[in-house]
Amino acid sequence: MTREVCWIWLAERLGAGSRLCRRLLEAFGSPEEIWRAPREQLAAVSMTRRRLDYLADKDLSYAQHIWDSCVRKHIAVIPLTDTAYPPLLREIADPPTVLYVRGTLPDMRDRLAVSVVGTRRATRYGRHAARYFAGTLAQNGCLIVSGMAAGIDSEANRAALDAGRETIAVLGCGVDVCYPRGSERLMADIIAHGAVISEYPPGADPDGSHFPVRNRIITGLSRGTLVVEAPKKSGALISADLALEQGREVFAVPGDINRPNSAGCNVLIRQGGAELVQSPSDILSYYEHGDSRRVQSVPPGFVQAEEPPERKLAAAVPPAVSAPREMRALEASEQERTVWCAVRDGRHTVDGVVEQTGLSASEVLTALTMLEVGTYVIRTADGYRVADDVQL
Repeated sequence: MTREVCWIWLAERLGAGSRLCRRLLEAFGSPEEIWRAPREQLAAVSMTRRRLDYLADKDLSYAQHIWDSCVRKHIAVIPLTDTAYPPLLREIADPPTVLYVRGTLPDMRDRLAVSVVGTRRATRYGRHAARYFAGTLAQNGCLIVSGMAAGIDSEANRAALDAGRETIAVLGCGVDVCYPRGSERLMADIIAHGAVISEYPPGADPDGSHFPVRNRIITGLSRGTLVVEAPKKSGALISADLALEQGREVFAVPGDINRPNSAGCNVLIRQGGAELVQSPSDILSYYEHGDSRRVQSVPPGFVQAEEPPERKLAAAVPPAVSAPREMRALEASEQERTVWCAVRDGRHTVDGVVEQTGLSASEVLTALTMLEVGTYVIRTADGYRVADDVQL
């Protein structure tokens, strides 16, 4: 019996999301001693009869089968007490007993990790926002954590990779199972430049009940959780609730009040469950990650690998005389075009745009947020200005 087999046996006997592991370790010291303990001694620890029956079953054959599969497939097994186990995740009330890992789990002891979550049915706005926030946060040193699901999650994981940084994907299935289908390339890239992790053993199918449970791992790994786009009934809102229960910060990107996909984010903000953020610098400055005025911004949809410092400086501070740049067409709704034109005409504040357009303040704010995500307008200390390379 190896140490890993004993840990796997304990994880399988407790099940995902159990809070019993710590109490058992406090009582017996190690999984080996828990395995050796007779039923009478185990009964001294408060638990259900069903759980007691499971722990009284000392058969190690299934655990050995899982371990053999991990060895064959080069899957690491990281127990709760291992030094490689993420410290923030260990702090939550119900940490996974073991983590199964493919790739290289980054050292998270001195790293600001931010989880990015949202709907699977993301709109153009949501996808651009996910890429903008995740890509910029990654290039400024943050570790992006998400779930590799279709929509916001996969956009966040991909943006971090495109920025030349590591990322972590937390699965609701075995780490040898690609879900959703069609994500094989993304999964392979995450394994090559980060880690795919799960508390479910190899071969576990992506059952619907697994995903709400795995969400606590996504938020538990992170100092803060960013909700990019979410309807009122959304798994992303479950993640937000879990993050708050874990004592972590929650941020939300505001959205159009007329779009159902933004309703969850707007409710979170209105009820005080999340900090409203309009740019990655809002999150970075919250954690005092550096001077927000010097944040390296990544245009959504155009996330690139890190450039040499001299090229970054040239991009950040245009010369007095520069070569003509290629102009971009403004791709926006009619309302967003109206707001953009007002900003172009010198209306740099929300009040000024409201006065010129006749739109409500909430409509103007929504349009400005989407225009900023698309880098069609730029927020400054004095308000807003249009980007120099955009035309109607």
